[in-house]
Amino acid sequence: MKYVSVNRQRRVTLFIGCWIAFFLLLLFKNSFSQSREQFTLLTKETVEIQGKKYILQKAQIQVPEDRTKPDSRILTLPIKIFKTASANPSEPIFWLDGGPGASNMLSVRSLSAAVASAELLKGHDIVCVGYRGADGSTILNSKKVNKAFRGLNHQQLSDQSLDHIQSKMNEYLIELKNRGIDINKYTMVDVIDDIEYARKAMGYKSVNLLSVSYGTRVALLYSYRYPQALNRTVMIGPNPPGHFIWQAEKTDQILDLYDSIYKAQNRKDYKGSIKEAMTKAFQKMPKRWSVYKLDADKIKIGTFGAMFSKEFAAMAFDYYFKAANKGDYSGLYMIQLIADMMGGTIIGDLYAKGVSADFQPEVDYRKIFRSTHTVLGGNASLLYWGIVGNWSQNLIAEEYRKCKVTNSSTLVISGHLDVSTPADFATDELMPFLSDGKHISLANMSHSDIFQKAMKTPDFLISYFDSGEVKTSLVEKGNEVDFTPKKKFGKLKIFVAGLIM
Repeated sequence: MKYVSVNRQRRVTLFIGCWIAFFLLLLFKNSFSQSREQFTLLTKETVEIQGKKYILQKAQIQVPEDRTKPDSRILTLPIKIFKTASANPSEPIFWLDGGPGASNMLSVRSLSAAVASAELLKGHDIVCVGYRGADGSTILNSKKVNKAFRGLNHQQLSDQSLDHIQSKMNEYLIELKNRGIDINKYTMVDVIDDIEYARKAMGYKSVNLLSVSYGTRVALLYSYRYPQALNRTVMIGPNPPGHFIWQAEKTDQILDLYDSIYKAQNRKDYKGSIKEAMTKAFQKMPKRWSVYKLDADKIKIGTFGAMFSKEFAAMAFDYYFKAANKGDYSGLYMIQLIADMMGGTIIGDLYAKGVSADFQPEVDYRKIFRSTHTVLGGNASLLYWGIVGNWSQNLIAEEYRKCKVTNSSTLVISGHLDVSTPADFATDELMPFLSDGKHISLANMSHSDIFQKAMKTPDFLISYFDSGEVKTSLVEKGNEVDFTPKKKFGKLKIFVAGLIM
């Protein structure tokens, strides 16, 4: 009996010791986790938005580059919190900007320019969490690669130009590796995990998402990964999986739509088919305008960028009519200059997000986009995806590379003239998977038009975020296409701002 009693005592002691060790391990684990992910409130200041005073809190989070490695590099990401004046605020609105290759930090100036901002701030904080790779301590940018994107010998889409970009991209990838940066950890999934950590650290039980363009893909994947964290989502210019790659045939169809709208207006100054004028302008294009060399490839890419806005599209079309009918190529040279100025993209971030999500290893992108016989050709898709084979990066999980059913309450806003995120892609490919989704497709509106219209219609957004009601105010008026160009050469800065919207 004595032996049994001692043995039992040893077992009890061992049992208690194991539990103590287990709790110590949990304590160490939690402490270690907290030391790797931290939220810090930095400053507070008063700002003016739409004539009213609000508190802007600036904060930061520190997160591991690779959450699976204990010794991972630490990234510091900025956060802006525009605080509502309400004593009983509703769910905050997290902003997800376009790109990829652009910051997610709204400025006071840009927020103040949107009429809807003051209405949204009545009952909601507006929060911006920096995109890793585009904001914060590690920004994946290369001036040499951006310079290479301008092309060689005034032929931006030639194999020689694309090969030159590839060589500079290879050098940049080696540079990143030597700096200890793992490009596989700058995907949208990593961005979403950063935002989710920030949400918890700030104490928000659930959030609304207001997303535009690329940000809509982030929002969609957020709903797959953390559905319990979401209240409602608005997607403006939705980008379903697979569509970081622009389709030349779809752009051509939208040019046909512009042509039909133009013809139906029965204008006295009707100049004929837009597409025919574009074709004629390229066929007659001289090597130079004045003393400046012309690059047809770059003009096509700049034209595609101009079509993000119906106002700038009308200006570009007017330039084509002048070139085709009067031999005046000054406007097309201006478009060429604009294409060069569009090189401000954070190029490594663009590829880290785009390739990991939509790249198909078996596809020869150069061959596909060179084989099209459309007016503008493969344009930007050939430029960006024609060199993508050398960007060596793992793909994100298959579950995030295709649409799947989500129950998140989602409002989708598209535009019939949108060359970047065409409305029928949302209708055919995205909406069947949104079990609690609503879709508004705006006639005669392109990519930046739908965003500007939504941000100028405050009752529309606030109604949806507060109650889930979709008002008709967004579609009531103001969707006509005016083919009389309003912008002049002297408005260059405005033109650039419209292109990068």
